[in-house]
Amino acid sequence: MDSVLAPGFLIAVPHLMDPNFRQSVVFLLEQGDDGAMGVIVNRESPLLLKDLCHDQDIPYHGVAGRRVRTGGPVHPEQGLVMFGPEHTGLDGNVVVDGIHVSASTTTLQELCDLPDGRFQCFAGHAGWGPGQLEREIREGSWIMAPADPGLIFDLPPDEVWQGALHGIGIDPALLVPGGTEEA
Repeated sequence: MDSVLAPGFLIAVPHLMDPNFRQSVVFLLEQGDDGAMGVIVNRESPLLLKDLCHDQDIPYHGVAGRRVRTGGPVHPEQGLVMFGPEHTGLDGNVVVDGIHVSASTTTLQELCDLPDGRFQCFAGHAGWGPGQLEREIREGSWIMAPADPGLIFDLPPDEVWQGALHGIGIDPALLVPGGTEEA
């Protein structure tokens, strides 16, 4: 393993055309010799969170139009919730300052019982085999950046990609394909 990349953001470059990752921002949660795992934070699914809660017999008192986000193509039936530090006392791991993560249904239930709150619910995740993500970074498919809770919790999903690039001083219009080719 070359270096530790997680936790942090992976920002797709404009020429990354894979439909799963085009203009995506991935919150990379784990990365090591066995591969990497992250969650796409800027893809809304058609599923409303209130409908997911109804299907799971979880009372929902939150924002009516809040949607579940598509965290990635791997295990879309599995859920994960990210929430801010203001939600004290909930079951979750602090991944970076300002971002807590939990796969607990109880945590989701407690968050959905609130009239509002800084949290997002995700279905599925993204995964890479050993060395795959590091190769994609060398090839120029991803830009690494520090994780920013505001991009996950405070911006609409369709503004996150540009917001992530602008946050590290990059104008998306000026990005051109690059990277190194492997023989």
